Amino acid sequence: MPIRLRLTLWYSGVLTLVLLFYGVSVYFAANTFLIQQVDTRLEQAADAVIPLVASQRPETVQKGNRRVITFPRLDAFRASEVYVQIIAPSGEVVGVSPNIFDTSFDALLDPQAIQIAATTPVTQIRELRSNVQHTGAPPLRVLTRPLIAREDRLVGYLQVGTSLESVNTAQRILLLTLLALGAVSVAFSALVGVLLASRALRPVDQITQTAMAIYRAENLNQRVVEPKTNDEVARLSRAFNEMLDRLSQLFRAQQRLIADVSHELRTPLTVIRGNVDLMRMFGQLDPESLDAITREAERMNRMVADLLLLSQADAGVLPMNFTTVNVPALVADVERSGQMLAKGRVRIIAQAEPGLTLYADPDRLKQVLLNLVDNAIKHTPDGGEVRIEASGNYNGFARLTVSDTGIGIPEKDLPHIFERFYRVDKSRSRASGGSGLGLSIVSTIVQAHHGRIAVSSKEGVGTTFDVYLPMQTPLQAAQLDSQAA
Repeated sequence: MPIRLRLTLWYSGVLTLVLLFYGVSVYFAANTFLIQQVDTRLEQAADAVIPLVASQRPETVQKGNRRVITFPRLDAFRASEVYVQIIAPSGEVVGVSPNIFDTSFDALLDPQAIQIAATTPVTQIRELRSNVQHTGAPPLRVLTRPLIAREDRLVGYLQVGTSLESVNTAQRILLLTLLALGAVSVAFSALVGVLLASRALRPVDQITQTAMAIYRAENLNQRVVEPKTNDEVARLSRAFNEMLDRLSQLFRAQQRLIADVSHELRTPLTVIRGNVDLMRMFGQLDPESLDAITREAERMNRMVADLLLLSQADAGVLPMNFTTVNVPALVADVERSGQMLAKGRVRIIAQAEPGLTLYADPDRLKQVLLNLVDNAIKHTPDGGEVRIEASGNYNGFARLTVSDTGIGIPEKDLPHIFERFYRVDKSRSRASGGSGLGLSIVSTIVQAHHGRIAVSSKEGVGTTFDVYLPMQTPLQAAQLDSQAA
């Protein structure tokens, strides 16, 4: 079922319930008001009847086969259609208004009320109001009032009644009006709801069409037109476009990764095959060729290991072993390794704040520092200097710095140095055995520690990498990282 139809049905259903509740409330309120008006009228008539009865003599008239006592002055109620009966305590009618002769009933206006009053002690008799239906006559609203003389002596009953036909007619007209207006309102609202839902969901249809067009054409450069309404649909369009931007970047990154991996693997495979062909041509093993094959195989092995680490990080399954790390000891270890890599070509200087500790993965942290030191050594001329420093208390972070006096990084390359397979000097990096993954691995490991890395460089002066790692447990580090974000 289309969502616009469901929205219309829900809207119409809710509106129907609201109108039903409103109509029922109005109907019963109007009915109560009309009955109260009738009761007020009967009470006024009853108050007027008692002095009239007391101030005149009754007359006996012949009605059919029996004689009935009437009070001529009660004829004043004829025009108001108020019927009056005076009833003895025994239940016999002893007086009526003349207009009763014009009706089709000649019994008590409300026999049941007289029966209730007859079985009730005098001191407890109250006025009774009820609706009465006589055969062949319109429904009546009857007020029964006891007539009590002094010393709580019951001398009779007064019944005053009037027709409810006008009230019933008003109720029928009101009911039909409410039903008709309710039906028209629901039908009109359903029509308007369909139109509004179609208009509101039109951008969603456009998003669907755009998504299908992108799927069919495989064109991630196409975007959805964002409405200027700044509502949920506009935010959905914006989120969809941001998702497309991200997908486009990932798709291009994937294509570039595949191209770079293919290019990186082609070179060592070409070298290996060339050396194998050379040895096959001469029919003997050549030590230099075997060394070249070994170097290229090791290079491919390192590249595959680096790619595996990055893929694990992308999947969120990078193995980490957090523990308390003695930073000065770690820096000293990295210094020794750096001196072995430098082979005396550059000076390695290390300095760490005494007693500084981190809650981190020591192997991964050492990998970060060694990658930075190795990168600094490769790009520092002979006689240069590489410094390793560690200090704490940087707003809850420790700072690990690796700086050099090397050739520096051009400003245009700084935003891209952490991208995979990116090289500032492609020919020189490849000749030195680099794969362009070292800094990507550094950035990935730092992020896994909820830290951040910053780089500053000036050509001909040197480069400085600052790694900031939280000095708390992983949970506290994650909280600190979210606050910083």
